[in-house]
Amino acid sequence: MIRIRIPATSANLGPGFDVLGMALDLFNEVEITPRRKADAANPAIEIEGEGAKTLPRNEKNIVWQAMKKVFACAGARRKGPYSFGDFQIRLVNRIPLASGLGSSAAAYLGGIMAANEITGRILSREDMLLMGVKLEGHPDNVVPALLGGLCISMVIDNEVKYVKLPVPAIKAVVCTPDFELVTEKTRKILPRHVPFAAATFNTSRVALFLSALMTKNFKLLSAGMEDRLHQPYREHLIPGMKKIIDVAMAAGAYGVALSGAGPSIVALCAPAKAKPVGIAMQNKWKQFNIASACFVLDADTQGARVISRR
Repeated sequence: MIRIRIPATSANLGPGFDVLGMALDLFNEVEITPRRKADAANPAIEIEGEGAKTLPRNEKNIVWQAMKKVFACAGARRKGPYSFGDFQIRLVNRIPLASGLGSSAAAYLGGIMAANEITGRILSREDMLLMGVKLEGHPDNVVPALLGGLCISMVIDNEVKYVKLPVPAIKAVVCTPDFELVTEKTRKILPRHVPFAAATFNTSRVALFLSALMTKNFKLLSAGMEDRLHQPYREHLIPGMKKIIDVAMAAGAYGVALSGAGPSIVALCAPAKAKPVGIAMQNKWKQFNIASACFVLDADTQGARVISRR
């Protein structure tokens, strides 16, 4: 039996579109055991928590799709073969789906890491990163999910380039409304070209954001988490987005932004302000007749890891 734990991630963090991401201490788990003949009448995939009623329990499940990619590499190296019926896959999902918290990156990495353990660790960390990025389509969730911490990442010449930075002792308050946004949909509405002024605006904000965290000058995050490249185009998909951001700032957050493509909103704040910030965001969403869940999270510095093997 192999059990993998993978953290949620908050990408973009305002201005760092497709570049910045931070791992958070909210986890999914993937557990793989050899399938016995006695299990043949049961589904090969068991799902608990998020997506238990909606996610596929067949070969279309993306955890298995990721495992297949690794097994294909293993087959090329004369390890295996492996098929869907060989394993019992148990998924414990705590990360909300289609919420801007990296649930798909967590699923892909869970499958990759589990299959890598099964095949004797044929893939290096860099191999797993590149495979995860190719499956996910962009690195900003995959890299921090695997490495932990706050990560700057990009793909250059088919190689994932990244820097992992330390995260100071601040809280990430994530408020997730009770509706989903598929990333593919939120990407289609983005323009192919942006004004030069918007590009320079975001360049300055990314620099300010990173400097604020590294120097612990957190008051700069209010400006350092501003964005003009993606949030203005996604705002109409998220009722009350600007008002949620405003009330979080008024309640004492250092800075607030969409988490990934949304609809979750993430506020970085001092530990003492975490509860009032979360309450303020939830109360404001109630005014739009939208229920929400609030998570008060720390950064996860370890990233995805094997937590059990026997």
